[in-house]
Amino acid sequence: MTIFYEKAMEDDILGPFFIDEIGDDIKSEDWVEHIELLADFWLAKILGEDTYYGNFVGAHVKMPHIKKESFARWLELFSQTADEVYIGSVAEQFKKKGVQFSKQFLNRTKNI
Repeated sequence: MTIFYEKAMEDDILGPFFIDEIGDDIKSEDWVEHIELLADFWLAKILGEDTYYGNFVGAHVKMPHIKKESFARWLELFSQTADEVYIGSVAEQFKKKGVQFSKQFLNRTKNI
């Protein structure tokens, strides 16, 4: 997660979203909490562990400035990072879930 967010913060499209919401110091308490929350989210979604009880769509609805293009870039960067960090089948599982969550988010928020 940290590798992805380090890249996202440097990205021209994604960086401003994350920096505006969480700040520019990835070692800050807010970032550590965010990364831990997302680690729990992915453990729950990939491994079926009972670690995440949040609402990922609801957490992002308050940011109406997130557009389809932003999610396309998120998915591109997320997929690149998955390929760098994980072996083939595990990377594919992360990428598949990333596509599913992107579609789910966009479908739920397009009418808000």
